[in-house]
Amino acid sequence: MLDVQVDEFTLVLQSTKKSNYIEQWEGIAINIIKEFVRLSKLETVLGKLEDATQTLPQGYSSGFSCEGATYYFAIAYHTDFIQMGICIKFSAHAWMEYRKQYESLYGHSIQIHQFFAATNNNALYTSRLSRIDIAIDFINEKVSVNTIYNQLSKKNQIVKTAYGRKNHSVLSAITKNNVTSTFYLGSKGKNIKALLRVYDKKKEQLETLGTRYEEAFQCDNWVRFEAVYKGTYAHDLTEELERLKSDTKLKDLLVSALTDRYQFYYAKTDRLTTYSKKMLDLLNQKSFIFNSPSPRTNLLEQSQKHILNGSGLFPYLFKVRHIWGDEGLKKCLSFLYDEFDNYEPNDDVMLWLKKYSVLYTKQGYPFK
Repeated sequence: MLDVQVDEFTLVLQSTKKSNYIEQWEGIAINIIKEFVRLSKLETVLGKLEDATQTLPQGYSSGFSCEGATYYFAIAYHTDFIQMGICIKFSAHAWMEYRKQYESLYGHSIQIHQFFAATNNNALYTSRLSRIDIAIDFINEKVSVNTIYNQLSKKNQIVKTAYGRKNHSVLSAITKNNVTSTFYLGSKGKNIKALLRVYDKKKEQLETLGTRYEEAFQCDNWVRFEAVYKGTYAHDLTEELERLKSDTKLKDLLVSALTDRYQFYYAKTDRLTTYSKKMLDLLNQKSFIFNSPSPRTNLLEQSQKHILNGSGLFPYLFKVRHIWGDEGLKKCLSFLYDEFDNYEPNDDVMLWLKKYSVLYTKQGYPFK
């Protein structure tokens, strides 16, 4: 199965009211933010905004985040630099949460082109993307990051643009025990306008207890091709997004944006690789439905599954019982229970409880 989606994005809003007076700017910025929040239904969907200073995008001095959020979202501006505009930054988790809650509240899904249409219908500001990450997922398709990287590094595969020109982006990788789980085409520098990251999404989600842990746990393999576009590339995509009228057109735009710069070929035959051809075949799909984020909150279940399957707790208990028998196991469990009474939760734990404890109280025990 192939899935296409917008992973994360950053918008910059600019005032339509031309003013060079710094003393007026903060009031203008606050009014623009209020209008954006109203049009996006942001506080209804994600919750109340609160002042934020520690977690603002780099270079911005004032702004807001969502109260008690377990994801990164920020609205920011600089009190002294009008030209920086107002930055709206959705992390991948924040955008997924927004879409999930929006669908739950309003009974229908929302994609980025619909979000643009809703928030751009105003006279106070214009908006455009400064960054967008586009992802194509290969789920249970038996694609190997390690194999692709080895083929590229040995020049057995090459990367071209849609116009047939060779893509000369720098190739780098994260390799452990001679196995590559992530590689990059392009530099990760600040002013780079395009970058492709290809990585083992299943491995990443399982190791980090990610927001899509459940999906990762259930699939056999999951590889993600993720293109990061900034600057003029992102600006051009803004204009295209504003003209879209359907999910199928959005799918075509996202697939085209990624494959226009990154098409993988076998060097000897100059033919498209199987996985690259599958990406292009997505363009032939006349109808398309984007996967909706699961409405089920399963953060506790993820932690529980990690404890049962990956934390090392059960192997530890097995060793204790093998050496000292059931009596030793009972003493060990009693020791762990007593130690738990001495545990001091950090701020992240308290914020999580503030956000989710009521929901889980209603949902009931996850111990099944």
